[in-house]
Amino acid sequence: MLPILQIGRLAIPTPGQILLLGLWFGLTLSEKLARLEQKIAPDRIDTLAIIALAAGVLGARFFYAARSPAVFLQHPLNLVSLNTAMLDVTGGLICAGLAALIYIQRIKMKFWETLDALTPFFCVMAIAIGLAHFASGEAFGSPARLPWSIHLWGAYRHPTQLYETVLALGVAFSVWPRQRKDRISGLRFLLFVALSEIARIIVESFRGDSSYLFGTLRSAQVFAWLVLAVSLAVIGSRLKLSPVEGPSGGTQ
Repeated sequence: MLPILQIGRLAIPTPGQILLLGLWFGLTLSEKLARLEQKIAPDRIDTLAIIALAAGVLGARFFYAARSPAVFLQHPLNLVSLNTAMLDVTGGLICAGLAALIYIQRIKMKFWETLDALTPFFCVMAIAIGLAHFASGEAFGSPARLPWSIHLWGAYRHPTQLYETVLALGVAFSVWPRQRKDRISGLRFLLFVALSEIARIIVESFRGDSSYLFGTLRSAQVFAWLVLAVSLAVIGSRLKLSPVEGPSGGTQ
């Protein structure tokens, strides 16, 4: 684990740096893909990312403040704190998604083509999140005595952060853009979602910090099964379309 990178007197949070590098590298790949496929203007990818990121950060802080108002009533300056622990990830994702959808609708970007173009970004961020978890020690595994176990929080555990990273690499390899002119729009992104949820179901089985529903069901797995079912249903509907869609095919 390496939560802090110390350079002289400068202390840099390693997980945050990993996520920033993932953000930059993922957007770079998505821009290159947009130029190659010529379906989405690369500059719109940049603008979409900036809007979603800003909305996500603000939303994450707002949701955290709504959930824990005492923290900010006692210390109002915490509202602009750089502490990532005071962010609600779920709230941030909701706000980022809503902002992105509004932007896509307002400038009439093709919905499925946009998600396909952003899939390399999502792949890189999934890998970066796994590495960030490993650096911080978060999302740790359940106790286990295995040749590859890691010692963390006072016990030998499954290296679930590395499981997460390796599976994310496998998902990225499976959905990485290939030269296929007859590809159905949206299929790349939907396949990424389906495979990522399968990976989440697998990794969650070895987690040591899971939250439970009704005392027995891991909440993350329940959510993953629901998302997997929806993504497979949408994949089925997309596969019924003609392989070569018209100009409006991306919005169907």
